[in-house]
Amino acid sequence: MEAPIIQAKNVDVFYGEKQALSQVNLDVFEKQVTSLIGPSGCGKSTFLRCINRMNDLIPICRFEGDLEIDGQNIYHPAVNVVALRAQVGMVFQKPNPFPKSIKENVAYGLKIHGLTNSKSSLDDRIEWSLKAAGLWGEVSDRLDEPGLSLSGGQQQRLCIARAIAVKPRVILMDEPCSALDPIATAVIEDLINEISKEFTIIIVTHSMAQAARVSKRTAFFHLGELIEVGRTKDIFTNPSNEKTQNYITGRIG
Repeated sequence: MEAPIIQAKNVDVFYGEKQALSQVNLDVFEKQVTSLIGPSGCGKSTFLRCINRMNDLIPICRFEGDLEIDGQNIYHPAVNVVALRAQVGMVFQKPNPFPKSIKENVAYGLKIHGLTNSKSSLDDRIEWSLKAAGLWGEVSDRLDEPGLSLSGGQQQRLCIARAIAVKPRVILMDEPCSALDPIATAVIEDLINEISKEFTIIIVTHSMAQAARVSKRTAFFHLGELIEVGRTKDIFTNPSNEKTQNYITGRIG
């Protein structure tokens, strides 16, 4: 099997005295979708936020262990967190476009990180991002309108366009469909399948059906521990751990 792009080794996370993650070891492979599933409060979103160091923003949060991307420990003191977050994009539960135009939303990261050197290259990248996010056909004639004027599903696709514009190595998605209706959800799921050909995606989802539809590998968390990880098909049809079996059949959760 190919080498993992992300390796978590003995990861512990504490919020003050409370331990949120305990000895998590997880490999994530390139250009695949990996789902993190488990009951509320089991640590899956905490783990997701370790990968772009969003937990650094919580004063009482403490990280221990190793977390490597492409072999580099991202918690090493020399790591530039701004540069890390350019490489690890994030799409949140609730669509959060900036109060700017559609065009400016997508251009934001490109400008901050100095990734385009001319107006034409900026415009090309904006068009590429919106096309990749399946939104270009709906917004190409109104790029100067506010991002907040879009529907919920369109706003989430705009946030995905914004995340992929800087061409990150990894995209984190924290329940990206939980605020959306079933039709918008189906559009986002199709999009995840499409962009996973180019990007490594890790998705936290409450929906086991969604995990089964979009991911190649699934990791099951319970009470801060990683109970089991494997091919999604195997996790759902033939889990090796009784806790996983109980969660999937609805006995716990």
